[in-house]
Amino acid sequence: MSEDVMESSLGTPGPQKDRGNFNFVDLALARKIVVRQGMSSVAYLFKPIPESLWLKYFDGITSTAEREGNQVVQRTDASSAGVALVDELLARDGGSAAIPLAHKLALSNMLTNAYAPARQEADDLSPEAIRLHCIWSTGDGDAMRRYKNLVHWFETPTAEQNRRYRRDDSRAQIVGGSRKGTTVFHGAQRTLAALYDELIVSVAGYAVKGVALEGREEIARHMDTYHKVAAAAQLFAPAEVEIEDEEE
Repeated sequence: MSEDVMESSLGTPGPQKDRGNFNFVDLALARKIVVRQGMSSVAYLFKPIPESLWLKYFDGITSTAEREGNQVVQRTDASSAGVALVDELLARDGGSAAIPLAHKLALSNMLTNAYAPARQEADDLSPEAIRLHCIWSTGDGDAMRRYKNLVHWFETPTAEQNRRYRRDDSRAQIVGGSRKGTTVFHGAQRTLAALYDELIVSVAGYAVKGVALEGREEIARHMDTYHKVAAAAQLFAPAEVEIEDEEE
């Protein structure tokens, strides 16, 4: 599927009034995703995805390391969990699961399309201001819209909260014995979602039924869980350090 995307930049972050759906990701509206294959296109509508289904998706991602000869081969599969999520959403929303696998993969890619830009903007006031970009829903002409500079402001994590994340992010289980077994890594997405609710202060670029999303309780209640995890993961990531090599 070719990526047909319109872009919306929110500009300077901060308290905002409703400026229409183009400038806000409206978390209360169904997401319309149009999949193009050849000369034809099919539109799919998905109601807001509850936290329970997102956590089920995260639990379904497999990450393993297995010794093969003298090498350790690492494998990660998020696609299967994405297809399972799409199947569940289609069944919930009255759609047909009998659609091409290529469509399911494209839908999964769009539903999980929230990410931090390559560099956080220099005008952010603190490391606790996390920017995200995302592709959310279609606009005019059925092109997908990319929303830029969605912002999440957090409190600084405590030492205990950092330990919670590091502990859960490093969980692993050896299946089949320590010498020839497979190491299964368990992600920390559930912990990140919980820490997001504890630490979030405010957001920019999100709305519920056209009204800007404000206040910790409202944000925790309405924020898409995939966005929670994407933003919180950046909060616990190390900052960049400029390095200059010595002259030879």
